[in-house]
Amino acid sequence: MFDSSGLTEDLLAVYRALLQRPELGRATRLAELAAELGRTQDETSRDLQRLRDLGFVVPSWIEGVEYPLDPALTFARLAADRQQEIDALSQQLRSDQLAASRFTADLANFMVQRTTQDVEILEGRELANQRMQRFRPEKSMWGLIQDAPIDKWNPDTFVDRQHLERGIEMRYIFPEAYFKRPGAPQILEFIVGLGGKVRIAPSVPFRLIIFDNDSAVMGIDPDDSAVGAAVHHSRAVVRMARELHLSYWDRAVDPFKEQRLALEGGISAQELEFLRLLVHGATDEQVARKLGVSLRTVRRIAAKLSEQVGASGRFELGVRAAQRGWVD
Repeated sequence: MFDSSGLTEDLLAVYRALLQRPELGRATRLAELAAELGRTQDETSRDLQRLRDLGFVVPSWIEGVEYPLDPALTFARLAADRQQEIDALSQQLRSDQLAASRFTADLANFMVQRTTQDVEILEGRELANQRMQRFRPEKSMWGLIQDAPIDKWNPDTFVDRQHLERGIEMRYIFPEAYFKRPGAPQILEFIVGLGGKVRIAPSVPFRLIIFDNDSAVMGIDPDDSAVGAAVHHSRAVVRMARELHLSYWDRAVDPFKEQRLALEGGISAQELEFLRLLVHGATDEQVARKLGVSLRTVRRIAAKLSEQVGASGRFELGVRAAQRGWVD
């Protein structure tokens, strides 16, 4: 207890003895006090001096007599002294923390200045929209789109129309929930009609637009577009964004594929599934089981499609179906 203040167990033993037998505080009874404690007179004398320094022992109005102060006073004063030390240390700690924060902030500002060319921070939806309008892609626009306006959508003011009409490749992935909203299929059909490519995924993690292979734009807060956006020009970040998009693209589906294939080549959904199973190496028996049809029906489908594309075997049928875009 109070070791850090110098109040050791030996000093407490002297203090306790004086409290219990105040008459031992007389200078003439030093030897008796030392004997009581089992210590030498020199050791006891040094302990008494330390107690005097701490204010635990004070002189009496009688010369040669000392007495111990009440513990309620001595320990309260010692605790107050320690609290004062702690407050001073706390103040110093706060000062050090403030200095550390300033140092960290200065370094962060320095790092931001060094990387300004790689990252643009656009605070607020308006500023982000203004920056998006200044992009002039030369080759491609790839995107993950969480949501898009439907009620106020106008094909004449569709912001990406100018890029599509210039022949820019557009690959946009929408969540399935968006595609199910009234009016959304018509919007996506319009995009496809201009040459864009759209696919539907069960969900998308956040909004992301990749311009050419140079810039990746994503929201500062994935859950709140009003916060603003960040434009990344770093090759590493753009590459990661493209890999993420490709991963979702490979797992997403073309919502208009069956309709388009029916118009282009008269291929049904059943025939499309047959081709998908074919290119994945399924046997006729496995295809029949998956489709729930007879083996004879499977072979009839194979013969019809082979004649349709001019294929002489299963392998060639798969190749020609891929060339027509029927399977990936």
